[in-house]
Amino acid sequence: MGLILISGEGRILLWNRWIEERAGLAASQVTGITLAEAFGPHVDPRVALVVREALDFGWSARLSHALHPTPLPLYPPGGGRSERMKQSIDVTPVASEGRYHCLLQVRDVTETVRREALLKQQSRQLRLDLQRLSRAQVELQRSEMRFRELARQAPAGLFEADAQACCTFLNERCEQILGHDLEQVAGTPWINLLPVGEQARVRAIWCLAAESATRFAEEFRYTRPDGEYRWMRAEAGPQHDEHGRISGFIGTMLDVTEFHERAIRNEFRANHDGLTSLLNRDRFERHLRAAISGAREVADRLALLFIDLDDFKGINDTHGHHAGDTVLKTIAGRVRRVLRSEDMVARYGGDEFAVLLTGTGDSATLDAIIFKIHQAVGLPINLGHCHVRIGCSIGVSVFPDHGSDPLSLLTHADKAMYAAKRSRSGQITTPA
Repeated sequence: MGLILISGEGRILLWNRWIEERAGLAASQVTGITLAEAFGPHVDPRVALVVREALDFGWSARLSHALHPTPLPLYPPGGGRSERMKQSIDVTPVASEGRYHCLLQVRDVTETVRREALLKQQSRQLRLDLQRLSRAQVELQRSEMRFRELARQAPAGLFEADAQACCTFLNERCEQILGHDLEQVAGTPWINLLPVGEQARVRAIWCLAAESATRFAEEFRYTRPDGEYRWMRAEAGPQHDEHGRISGFIGTMLDVTEFHERAIRNEFRANHDGLTSLLNRDRFERHLRAAISGAREVADRLALLFIDLDDFKGINDTHGHHAGDTVLKTIAGRVRRVLRSEDMVARYGGDEFAVLLTGTGDSATLDAIIFKIHQAVGLPINLGHCHVRIGCSIGVSVFPDHGSDPLSLLTHADKAMYAAKRSRSGQITTPA
């Protein structure tokens, strides 16, 4: 794939060989200039917008080839410059020294687009075959056999339904996905097979597609007859009768459960600590920035706590790192339980934890919360072969008293925590 790294000032830092070959520009020619200067006026304006969102707000984005087929003036290597190659671009913010760079990952999806066009062509051919079947009775058996063989070999589930979503055809793969054969569902809208909570939403989208003669495409949860929950994606194009009215839809049904679960796992891994399942440092700092912005607008207060475990190294040295992991997971659960659901807890690194308390800036409330944390942390921890106790040192900073930006609050709370640790008291300390 192609890689373009853009600095916080919007200038190109990295331009790999893949891009060089397709843009006709060497990295040495573009390093230090903007995308607009490198490509001229031939860049889709959406590219500049998502790059700016990544640099300013840390937002990720994807420019799908379906909506933005050729966002950059890139051409197949050695294939001339008559037609841009089809592209998909992932825009990812990269944190560096307190600010964001922007990484563009460019993929050539020309072949994917070609295959999609081929699939559409095949779908049109199937539609023509069906129309021909209704006009020529003598061709009925041969054409039906041809269609069913194509449907049997299709890797996706194929279905046909009337405008009311009653299925008139299911191929073998579609029956396997749904766990029902055609005889069981004929005469009943397939939407009725969905969980009750999904039916109204999907039915509204189907009716809109039928009324406007547009394509139906939606993902939804589905409960198989054996009780297993799956994620499905259905896409269908409208069919018209001889009078031009919508007679139904023909489309595909795919089981996308694995894709959904992988996406959920990837998102969780990207935002959470693998050991404690708390927010990781990067995600916590994003929430902190957002919370400060919100508090500033409504003149609210929020508090940031830094928690550091006392003599955690001694537990690792005495009982081993597995015991240390057990302590970290136990402490993470205890801290989480003594806080409100809207409060955010993160493993900030090593044996350090961070807590963001919104709408909580008065001393009495903070004292009560920190007292609960000290009590919870100090309870015995079962390591299997013995019990251990551990204390903690806590530093606190309050917005806007101790700072009006994330760095100021983080620095203040960190200093307060170390001051508490030096005092060997484990109490709250706020340095001057």
